[in-house]
Amino acid sequence: MTDGFVRLYRRDWSPEQARRRVDSLAAAGMVLRHPRTGRITAISGEWETCGEQVEMDRDSLPAAMAGLGEKQFTFQYWMTDDEDADVVCTLSRVGADVVVEDYGLDGFGGPIWRKGENTVIRRVLAEFRATGPSAIGLVVDRWGPSLDTDLDDIVTGGPTPVSITPELMVLQPEIARRNFEPGKLVPFGGFLARDTDGILALAPS
Repeated sequence: MTDGFVRLYRRDWSPEQARRRVDSLAAAGMVLRHPRTGRITAISGEWETCGEQVEMDRDSLPAAMAGLGEKQFTFQYWMTDDEDADVVCTLSRVGADVVVEDYGLDGFGGPIWRKGENTVIRRVLAEFRATGPSAIGLVVDRWGPSLDTDLDDIVTGGPTPVSITPELMVLQPEIARRNFEPGKLVPFGGFLARDTDGILALAPS
């Protein structure tokens, strides 16, 4: 098992963008409905029911995705080729205009953990590219050692230093150059990336 994650940072979050994300991931094999039961589930963040599944429908869940306030919203995607594999996604705001989509890699453990993780990472890399000018940055941490680092602050240009480097950080050029030596950075679209694990090779061409 792993505490790994992929975080996609973006601006211009709206009901239309939430629906677009759901539809795009569904076309790639990550769907809201469980392949066998058909259930759509959020994960409660309330103290009395924290961690419990909350059943929702196809309209109310994207509406909840778009209606972020100060609280996080957590729900599940399911892999169409493996009904036992789910990807927990948590949405939260950083400041007034940046939304973080956090896709958990927990559950892709065992001898084929890397293959399962790569399936998720590949799809989120494609979503990052599809986000276009609204994209801010992306982080991939396969095992989760950077969980205690304020990655949100780093990606959005804050002063927090990179003390633990995740396997992949895709940053705006000025932020990347502030945190890493130029020789350790590679271009990725209009961004610069620190890629210690060859993860960018998973991105669609």
